[in-house]
Amino acid sequence: MDWITARPIAHRGLHQGKTVPENSLLAFDAAIAQGFPIEMDIQLLADGELAVFHDKTLDRLTGQPGIIHHQTLASLKHYRLYDTDERIPSLAEALDVIDGRVPALIEIKNEGRVGALERALLKTLTHYQGEFAVQSFNPLSLQWFKHHAPHIQRGQLSSAIGWEPAPRHLALAHSNLLFNWASQPHFIAYDLRSLPKLSTTVAKCAFHIPLITWTVRSPSDQAKAQSCADNYIFDPF
Repeated sequence: MDWITARPIAHRGLHQGKTVPENSLLAFDAAIAQGFPIEMDIQLLADGELAVFHDKTLDRLTGQPGIIHHQTLASLKHYRLYDTDERIPSLAEALDVIDGRVPALIEIKNEGRVGALERALLKTLTHYQGEFAVQSFNPLSLQWFKHHAPHIQRGQLSSAIGWEPAPRHLALAHSNLLFNWASQPHFIAYDLRSLPKLSTTVAKCAFHIPLITWTVRSPSDQAKAQSCADNYIFDPF
C-alpha cells in the first residue's frame, strides 16, 4: 500500500479540457505514460454493470440528457465524451487498459442502498492483478468491503464544505470522521479546502492513518497539500 503516499494521483486520469476527457481511456493512457496512479469514479448501471463516470447526469460530459443509473453498457455506446471519439468506459475496460502498469484508486459513487454496486465491484476486482484501493464518501460502502473483502484497502472520503447527504448533524459527524468506526479506513482522503482540520490531524498523527487530499489544481494548492497531507490527488496545472 506504499503507493498511496508515494506519487501524486491523477484525478480522473491525466485529462486536458475537452480534448482529453476526464475518466476516459485516453486520460488513463496519458497518466500511465507519465507513471501517475489513476483516480477514477464508478457508478452502477441499470444492467448491473459498472461504468467509469463521475456525474449523476450525462449532459455535462456528453451534451445529451440522461441519468447514468438508467443506462446500460449497450446504451453507453451511443454517447461520446465532449466532441471526441472517447466513450464512457466500463470499469472492466478501464482496468484492461491500466493492466497493473500504475495503481488504481477507485471511488465508489453510491448514495443509495449498499450491496449491488459493491458486489459488482468485488467481482470485477477478484482477478485483477494490479495494485488498487477503493474509496467512498459512504462509510457503509466501505463497511461492506470491510466485512466481505477486508484485504482490499479502503479510503474514507470526506469534506467540511458543500456536502450535505443527510441531516446537518450527520453531515457534521461525517466531516469530523466520526463514522470511521464503521468504515475502519486504511487511509483518509479529505477535501483540501477543509484542511488543516483537527480530526484529520488526529487520524494522521495519533492513529497513523495516511492522509491524502483532493483536489490540487495550482502551485499554491500543491504547497498546501504538501504541508498538511501525505499525498494528493491532482488535476493537471
